[in-house]
Amino acid sequence: MKKGIIILVVVLSGLFLCNEIEDRNRISIGVVSTLSGEESSLGISMLNGIVMAAEEFNRDKKFYQKKVRLIIKDDKNDPEEAKKAATELIDGGVVAILGPALSEAGIAVSEVGNERKKLIISSTVGTTKLSGKDDYFIRISPSVNKNATSLAEISKNYFEMKKILLIYNKKNSAYTASFKDEYIESFTEDSDNENSVYVKTTSDRVKSYFYGMKDEIDGVVIIANPIDTAEITQDIKKIKEDMQILASDWAFHQNFITYGGKYSEGVFVALYYDDAYFGKDGIYLDERFKNFKTKYTEKFREAPNNGSLYGYESLNILAHAVEKVGPYSSEDLKREVLSPESEKYFLQPGKFDKYGEAERDLFIFQVKNKKFQKVELKQNFRKE
Repeated sequence: MKKGIIILVVVLSGLFLCNEIEDRNRISIGVVSTLSGEESSLGISMLNGIVMAAEEFNRDKKFYQKKVRLIIKDDKNDPEEAKKAATELIDGGVVAILGPALSEAGIAVSEVGNERKKLIISSTVGTTKLSGKDDYFIRISPSVNKNATSLAEISKNYFEMKKILLIYNKKNSAYTASFKDEYIESFTEDSDNENSVYVKTTSDRVKSYFYGMKDEIDGVVIIANPIDTAEITQDIKKIKEDMQILASDWAFHQNFITYGGKYSEGVFVALYYDDAYFGKDGIYLDERFKNFKTKYTEKFREAPNNGSLYGYESLNILAHAVEKVGPYSSEDLKREVLSPESEKYFLQPGKFDKYGEAERDLFIFQVKNKKFQKVELKQNFRKE
């Protein structure tokens, strides 16, 4: 009997020890993303990239080495849901939070992170409302400034447009309104009042207004999720087939081409991501990106996009920072994440500015033959 008790005590002690080692060697990371609803395309892509990076990080670890454990919450693109999710994750002891994907939720989560002094690393939040702040909110993607300005320059200087119809989604207004304002300011400046922009929202029915203005405007800019952008593109081109359309980086997703069909052909998109990351010799500039793209496509049966890549990078940057400095201080984690050491985890050139916002190169894509294809426009976007 005593022998049995001793064995039981030893077994239980071993179990407690194993649990203690498991807890001590687990990096609990929270993920807040939009995973349901019509705005979920980008959030799902971001999560896919995070999951793939976590699996790779854990694969070669010994039992006594730290492994990543993801705790995932759906914010439903609702600021209150996002706040609730972030609060629950922090209360649950996560070392940091990755996400959200969309700007409205991003603002809400940044407030929680700053109040609780917990590091937040977002892959795709682009609103200018979070720019220039030295806080606990870090971004893998730059804000929309350069993106919107580049689309405006293409409109003015490459297509020589004077009158634009701009359509934006109000559900994610922290991003879309920032993009809209930056675009309009750039498009109309130094134009001696010759350039003008008509503004509509995605909730306005295209057929109710487009017939009356189709011959007055030179082009259309759409700032919306991939499916809304596809539907609006269809509606416009069914009325005027040769209307030139430009879209924000939010539309850069296979869903835009799938739902847009033949009407998606010719649409331009500007974004901080190079899907065709080749040198002049046609060889990938970074083998790691080639491997990422191949593995992602095999795993998820779709090509990666900017959200996928940024999610993948964000997990690697955070996990390796925790390995180096430990999970105990958000200040130490932030310092390590923003150090030059993190630059090696960008699969395409990038670095953080002093406020924790990534700086990246911008690329122009056009839909051709049912694919996003990178295009090189003439210097200063001037059409010959």
